[in-house]
Amino acid sequence: MEELLIYIKIVKRRWPFALVTFMAVFYFLGYQRSKETVPLYRATGTIIFDQQTATITDPFSLGGQNKLTNDLVLIKSESLAEKVKKDLEFSLEMDTKKLLQNLVAINPEKSDVIQLSFTDEDPKKASEIVNAWINNYVQLDKDQKVSQTKELAKFLEKQIPESQKSLESTAEKLKNFKQDNRILDITAEATSTITIISQLDSQIATIQADLAAQKSRRDSLKQIFSVDAQSAITSSFVSESPIVASLVKQIEEIKTKIEQEKVRFGDRHPQVITLQKQEAVLQEQLAKYAQNTNIQGNLPQNLEGIYQPGTTQSTLLAEYATTERQIQSLEAQLSSLKDLINVYRQRVDVLPNLEFQQQQLQRELTARSDVLQNLIKNYQDAQIAINNTQGNIRSAELATIPKEAAINRRLSYLFQGFLGGILAGSIVAYLVEKLDQKVNSIEQVKEYFEQPVMGKIPDFNRRKKDEIKSNLPTRDNPSSPISENFRALCTSINFMTNNDKPLKVITISSSVAGEGKSTIAANIAVAAAGLGSKVLLMEADLRKPGQRKIWENIDKKAGLSDLLHSDGQSELSESVVTVMPNLDILPAGNTKSNPVALIGSAQMVHLLEKIRDEYDLVIIDAPPVSVAADAQILSRMSDGMLMVIRQGKATNSILANAAESLLQAEVNVLGILLNCFTSDSDSYYYYYNYSYYYDKKDKKKSKLFG
Repeated sequence: MEELLIYIKIVKRRWPFALVTFMAVFYFLGYQRSKETVPLYRATGTIIFDQQTATITDPFSLGGQNKLTNDLVLIKSESLAEKVKKDLEFSLEMDTKKLLQNLVAINPEKSDVIQLSFTDEDPKKASEIVNAWINNYVQLDKDQKVSQTKELAKFLEKQIPESQKSLESTAEKLKNFKQDNRILDITAEATSTITIISQLDSQIATIQADLAAQKSRRDSLKQIFSVDAQSAITSSFVSESPIVASLVKQIEEIKTKIEQEKVRFGDRHPQVITLQKQEAVLQEQLAKYAQNTNIQGNLPQNLEGIYQPGTTQSTLLAEYATTERQIQSLEAQLSSLKDLINVYRQRVDVLPNLEFQQQQLQRELTARSDVLQNLIKNYQDAQIAINNTQGNIRSAELATIPKEAAINRRLSYLFQGFLGGILAGSIVAYLVEKLDQKVNSIEQVKEYFEQPVMGKIPDFNRRKKDEIKSNLPTRDNPSSPISENFRALCTSINFMTNNDKPLKVITISSSVAGEGKSTIAANIAVAAAGLGSKVLLMEADLRKPGQRKIWENIDKKAGLSDLLHSDGQSELSESVVTVMPNLDILPAGNTKSNPVALIGSAQMVHLLEKIRDEYDLVIIDAPPVSVAADAQILSRMSDGMLMVIRQGKATNSILANAAESLLQAEVNVLGILLNCFTSDSDSYYYYYNYSYYYDKKDKKKSKLFG
């Protein structure tokens, strides 16, 4: 938006060039062509499509508006245009691009209809082209449909064996899975396994109860004899075996004889030794029998005490041994049942995973079977459709020869001339602006000066009829907006400092002569004096003084040059002219020899030091920067410089040289004063015409400087 405003301002500044260009372009591009125009006739035909969803002949069709969009592109293709040209045999009369440019294909209101229109100076030719276009497209649509169906059938024919192979592979996987995991019916197996686990749990509970009862009986018997299980079994074996009983009886009898013989003959008698050997033989026979009958451990030494058939002790020992054997048997059964139930429980744990894998394989098998069936069905349908394809077009309405002109190109040419004139005029204005080396915009000023714009002064010559004609509006019309503008500038200067000291001596210069620096310096001085400050306006442009054109009765007065030549013999008061309250002017004087030497002399330095003490504000009207070095010298002696730039006066090169000169001289440029800039004229004139009245009598003056 900002760039557009810049272009508008450029056109406003260069309006004569823009106007001449506009008139020339409008005449030749618009008016002249409109006089030679010929009416155009438009023939229109219609194609109605049979919109369907995806079918066997077009399984990937999107249908609807997407299909019609593709049809529109195909209708406007160069290949179809070439076929139309070949049918009508006028290829030499019109090239393909022009043919396509005159053809319009639209899809009104997103319907299933495409309208074809062709515009030409010959109405018959227009209708022939539309009809040829429709006929060729209908045939092209049918040919494409047949080709698509054949390609589909060929594709399906290749896919069927691959699908069959995939189906067989999946079926084999399912078969192997069932065989590897011994699966017939997972649901039935799960139910059966859970039932078996329940039965095994019941059996385990029963055995555990029997085992607890037998252990309780064993513990009771154990407390009576204080024997362990192995001893009880051995004792039971001794009591119940007739062989053992015979051997034990013989051993006891020999032991008795041994004791008797020891009494009679002594321990070392041969008869005693013989009996002891017989006892050892019997003991060895008893041990071998016990080993052969799986009696573990050593036999008790007091077998004669154990073997007492028919006694209560023998009966209890036999019962203890029986109980111990039952306990061992029950524990073996319990261990076997626990191992078995763990096997069934492990099977139950893996059944869900097996079922999930089986379901996956089953689903894959079903899906592949469905795919195969669909491929076979689609292949059969495609074979049938090859000979029965009708295309997507339901009907077509051919164009008739138009009887009335559709387009009157006269208004169109006039409008084209109007737009072309505006565009060309804008371009010419822009080129003139760029070719013009004069400074005409604030943007150009900012390219050379980084200092802020402290004021924008309107053109004094562009005033309303009822305003006073004067170069000093601050004196002659103090209630005007432009006077208020200068007072605001004085206020801004008052707030500025140089090394934390208020500004007292300010140099005002420009890049070239004629930029209005003297007039602006005079008005700033009047505005500052009107605000209560004691002001001296020094006319330091000794070559071409400008203040004498603004003020009366100072042109022949002795002034600055005379003071500097007198070497202190003349008094400042003799050269100063009081033009209004609080405002004195020091004219340039009558001596004009060697201005640079005078300005740079020690007398000038002493004069400025004296003036600083006597005045609140000193404004020096210096020569242009590009004319001589006076401005740079005065700026170094003062607290700073205000640079005046007038629109359309200085060139870019002059302004660049001035900026470079001030930079090299290390001049303290306080700011820029823009004079007569109209690039922002709208904002200026709004301010200039602002409806308020400044009452000078009621205005309380406040001293700004000093």
